Amino acid sequence: MAVFAACGCALLRSAPPASDEWTFVAFPGSSEAARERVIELSAIHPVAVGCAAPNPVTFVIEQCRERGPLPPERDRELMITGNSSPDGYRPDILRATMAQPDGRDRFAEQATSLAMSGGYDGMLLDFRLLGPRDASALVALVATLGDAARANGIAPVGIVIPVADTAAYPGRHLGPLTDFLALRMELDVASPGPVTPRDRMSALVGARAAEIGAHRVMLLIPADGYLWRDGEPRARVSFDEAVAAANDWGVDLVRDESSRTLRARAPGRGEVWVNDAVLVSELVRDARRLGIRKFGLYGLGGEDKALWPAITNRPVTR
Repeated sequence: MAVFAACGCALLRSAPPASDEWTFVAFPGSSEAARERVIELSAIHPVAVGCAAPNPVTFVIEQCRERGPLPPERDRELMITGNSSPDGYRPDILRATMAQPDGRDRFAEQATSLAMSGGYDGMLLDFRLLGPRDASALVALVATLGDAARANGIAPVGIVIPVADTAAYPGRHLGPLTDFLALRMELDVASPGPVTPRDRMSALVGARAAEIGAHRVMLLIPADGYLWRDGEPRARVSFDEAVAAANDWGVDLVRDESSRTLRARAPGRGEVWVNDAVLVSELVRDARRLGIRKFGLYGLGGEDKALWPAITNRPVTR
């Protein structure tokens, strides 16, 4: 069974080489608010947004789009291509698909056909939950996808990779096969703590940039955070939801100085860590010093309202 699932939206806003280029993404599993926010951004700028949802039986894409005319030479629409399913990300099925050349060829043919029929400009690959033993097969799959895309005029092709996991997602091998590496700026933290700590991200981003060059790196920064209620698993929350939780607990959101992340804790209730405009701006400033000019935001919908004036020349109103 082929595993091909794209469930989300990605909008790449073009800009002159010397200025920043921004992407807004609603990944598979994103909240409805996040998906609506990306579509809302398309109406504001205006731009086109594409989204697709996986069929739970075949993992083949069925298109679902809300779009308007694409301004020439301005914005590009990317189809998110990955291993998501209604049950979450499925590395097991992806492994079976990419283990053999014919499986990789079928995947690439299907992805390319869908991108062309859907009118997408490029692809954003998002293969999650893989391990170091999968690296060789992943590189082979990305090579096949990249060749098929280029042969059919689909560009750019980027791949989302965890900023810290160089064993399962080796940038030195994936970089030459794609137009850019999109670093997902998020650590997998099980216990309460920052997911995008500034004090760790600078070194991690610098190492990735050294692998392929800063001009081919994109930072994908979450605009949200996590809530740990006592006795419950962590839950993803927007900035607005984090503020509401802190208010409900009767405590303030305060900045952790080392990670530069906002946090609130109430004994017996829970703990929340969330990204805001200050942290995002500092991460962007750090990356610019390295020569990085491509940035992206995900986890939108209920984000810090100060975020837009902080990163753009003009505020995006809600």
